Formats: sequence, structure tokens, C-alpha cells
Amino acid sequence: MTERRKNFEDLGLSPKLLKAVNGAGYKFPTPIQEKSIPLVLMGRDLMGCAQTGTGKTASFSLPVIDILSEGRARARMPRALILSPTRELAQQISDNFTSYSKFNDLGHAVLIGGESMPDQERSLLKNPDVVIATPGRLLDMFERGKLMLGGIKILVIDEADRMLDMGFIPDVQRIVASLPRIRQTLLFSATMGAEIRELANAFLINPKEVSVAPPASIAQTVKHMMVSAPKSPKEKRAVLRRLIGNEDVKSALVFCNRKKDISILCDSLRRHGFDSDELHGNMSQHKRTETLSLYKTGKIKFLVCSDVAGRGLDIEGVSHVFNFDIPNNAESYVHRI
Repeated sequence: MTERRKNFEDLGLSPKLLKAVNGAGYKFPTPIQEKSIPLVLMGRDLMGCAQTGTGKTASFSLPVIDILSEGRARARMPRALILSPTRELAQQISDNFTSYSKFNDLGHAVLIGGESMPDQERSLLKNPDVVIATPGRLLDMFERGKLMLGGIKILVIDEADRMLDMGFIPDVQRIVASLPRIRQTLLFSATMGAEIRELANAFLINPKEVSVAPPASIAQTVKHMMVSAPKSPKEKRAVLRRLIGNEDVKSALVFCNRKKDISILCDSLRRHGFDSDELHGNMSQHKRTETLSLYKTGKIKFLVCSDVAGRGLDIEGVSHVFNFDIPNNAESYVHRI
């Protein structure tokens, strides 16, 4: 007898939240959502491992909204903190929170670098229940006395392996040291290496572990092909153009390891008639947001990028990923594809 597939009603979410979920067009929870949401609602610390694009954001956002629906934040004292490694991912989490909490009277603020600090300070004056932040900007605001962390009941560390790669762990450790000892902590990562487990042991108390994919595993729906190319950058770019010409490319990400190579490759593609733009960490936040929006809406066909585009972003319709440079480790390859 086939077991009935669970729906969101089976996970213990409130009627208001179920209404928002239905409004968002969700039919059935993904495996990571099905396993995580009931545990988070029980108040357990959680270590979740799942590939990028499997619905990790809803795994913590939905139950956090339900938990916080009772009560109200005090002045400059949010009740939940969500740490994100990149500005783009923080904004994406914010968009999801807006969608999920439309029937709950919960406010949230986004604190990210590259945006107006006065605007973000004003958002904190509205006493948000949830703060979604990159570590550096959060520490800036905290050290300036613009918010207090003594009221945090739930901490979410999203894309923990990316935090590690980007060197943010010392900042995260400083933040965690400023939080109440008694809290619920959720750590999510696409990969779960030894260093991530060490972090989990330091930050979480008797956590439940949820994993829906082996470490550094790849989605079975992705087809892979390796192409040998000359070492000469010029000849290598020619090989890439031939590949693009031979493939039915609807929309593609082209990854480089170094930022200076991104601009060179992007300019080369443009000169040869390919509609392309670049995305990397040295760009202003406004330009990064604008470029990503143009790519998502199909106005840019080729996005030449650094690994900043490979972590946690929800981009539909990507038909091809070209690793112009071989990534530095297996985990980066998983995120890129």
C-alpha cells in the first residue's frame, strides 16, 4: 500500500499560515520542509542539510512565523534573527517572509551592506519581530546601539557552509556570544563537512539532524559534461563560445573563480554578440540587484558570475551552467549547478 503524500496541513501549521502557503501556490512540502517544520514547531534545535533549491527557506520561515505569532517585539529588541551570507539571499528571504506572513501581524527588517544605513535604522525603529541580516551589517548596527540582541528567541544560520567559505564565522561567533544562552537555534547548509559540524556543536544544544541529500551530492536531474580546453584564456573563451553555439541555451550562468576574469569574459561574450552581464561581490548592491532582476526576467541571457550567485538564490529557467573555471572544491560545484 502506497503511503499518502503529506501536505502542509499535516505539519502542524496554523490556519493563517496555511492560507498564506496556499496563496503562494504551494501544494506539497518538499522533503526538507516535511522533516524540519514539525521539529522547529516543537522548539527543537535543528541542523538541516539539503541541496540549494530544495526549499530550505520555507523550512525555517514558516514555523518561525507561527512561533512568533504570539507576542510582540519590544523596542529595538527583535525576537528572531536570520543570518545570511549574501545580500541577495537576505533579500530573497525577506521577500518570502513578506509572502508567508501576510495574514500575521509580524514585521521584519533587512540589514545588509551596500544599502542606506539611515533607511535600515528607520526600519529598526518600527520594532520588527524578525531581523534578516548579513553578519557585518548586523554587527555595525549592534555596536552603534541601533538594536539589542537580548530578546532573540530564535536564531537561524542559513547557508552555513557559505558563511565558512566567505570568512564570516568570526563575525557569527561574535553575534552568537551576544545572544541569550537559552534560545532555539537552526542551522541550515547545503553541505555538512567536519567544520560545519564543529560549528553546530558550538551553537546548538542537542539538535535534531535532518538530511535529505548526502554531503556534496548533486541533483540527479542535472546532466554533466566535461570539455578539455587549452590553457590560453583566449582559446578557452573560443571553446566556450563553440559550446554555447552547439547547445540549446535558454538561460545560462557562467562561473569564474576570479573577479577580474569575469569582466574580461563578459566583455568577450558581448563582442561576439552574446547578451551577457556580470555579477560579483565588488559591484554595488543596487547594481547587483538590478542585474539579477534583469537576468531573472530574461532580459539577460548569460550571467557571468562569481560564487556569490551560486548560493541559495532562486532562479528559475536556467538551462545551462558553464564552469569556465573549475571550482575550488566539490561543495562549490554542488552550489553552482
